[in-house]
Amino acid sequence: MPNRMTASGVDQGPKSRWRALALSVTLAFGVTTASAGCAAAGPSTDPAAAQVTAASTPAAQAMPSESPLAVDLTSAPATSAAPTSAAARPAAPQTHAPAPAPAPVRTSAKPTQSLCGAPQNPFGYNFCGRGGYIYSPAGGVCDYFDCINNFGNGTGYMVECNDGTYSMSGGKRGVCSYHGGRLRPVYGG
Repeated sequence: MPNRMTASGVDQGPKSRWRALALSVTLAFGVTTASAGCAAAGPSTDPAAAQVTAASTPAAQAMPSESPLAVDLTSAPATSAAPTSAAARPAAPQTHAPAPAPAPVRTSAKPTQSLCGAPQNPFGYNFCGRGGYIYSPAGGVCDYFDCINNFGNGTGYMVECNDGTYSMSGGKRGVCSYHGGRLRPVYGG
């Protein structure tokens, strides 16, 4: 086949045709791969977007022979590249139900006994008559009972004074003398 010259002076010989064919196939492959990538990302549900995509996607068309890169693709078989693996879709974020709140832990505390009006205390000191007189009170007793200033100097047993204070002079003469006198003894538990 003799070489043909176009109006632009470009040789349209067999080598030029093969180059043009190779370039066209490469472009067609790129378009096919790009559109396959778009399809892997998920089809659009918007019909207008589908029309825009179809209208803007270049299709292989027969070009006039005057163009130096023109190739008649109507007689060549169409080639398309099939993706070797499906594009991985990002995994949907997993949602976990919140963990149920732990059940309250019940302790098997001793049932509190009545203190018969005595202040709440961990020693079981009471006005009920349970236990005996308290001659050696537990350390920290004044954290629970309103002790008089010289509580630690007392030599008797623990008593409540009429003003609501506590003394260690129970059984002694002049107990609670500056606090309205003795009201009642405190018993140990």
